[in-house]
Amino acid sequence: MMPLEPRMDLAVLSERLLRLFRLDTTVFDEVRHEPAATVPAIMVVVGASALAGIGGWIWWAVQGFGSGGEIFIESVVMGSIFCVALWIVWLLVAWVMLTQLFREDADWQQMLRTMGLAAAPLALSVLMFIPGVGFGIGLASVALFFGLTTIAIQAVTPANPARVLVANLCGFAVWAIVLGLLATPSSHLAPGIFLVDSATEALSNVIDHAGVDLSDLL
Repeated sequence: MMPLEPRMDLAVLSERLLRLFRLDTTVFDEVRHEPAATVPAIMVVVGASALAGIGGWIWWAVQGFGSGGEIFIESVVMGSIFCVALWIVWLLVAWVMLTQLFREDADWQQMLRTMGLAAAPLALSVLMFIPGVGFGIGLASVALFFGLTTIAIQAVTPANPARVLVANLCGFAVWAIVLGLLATPSSHLAPGIFLVDSATEALSNVIDHAGVDLSDLL
């Protein structure tokens, strides 16, 4: 009887995430060849996306915009699903760019494991509700997300850093642009900082319709 493939437990996952928090990126070299790290990596993406959604939802409630239940369903539940789905598209775009355009070696499964762990900074968006710094926290979490995924991809390919950066930027652009389009004044199908964008756009529309000059509010 074939032995079962060992599973990575939560203790190992937590230890690796703590190492990433300390900027120990050697963790990417460990997980890239470890099939058991695939599911935990996906769990990180799902968890980070959900936490970003919760952070945006709490921010919305603190601002007193109302419709909390509707926002929870749209931004936290549906938004997180779209965020994860578009992350997969991001991964595939980066992989296609590297392997088909630049003709570099890159394994998409290894990229999935390393880029999955690299999604951890997105979870910082759960703190978006903090007054005065919420938007900065959301923006920083997305920037850290992008930066760490660049390092994660570099760990699985011999491609030079410039090509890795371009490939990752193309994938990130798809992720960010589509999520931005999903967050509108009438629908809030994106988590975290994208919810702030939809609220800002809605406020601008209200001000425009009321004929108020923004400069008068400053």
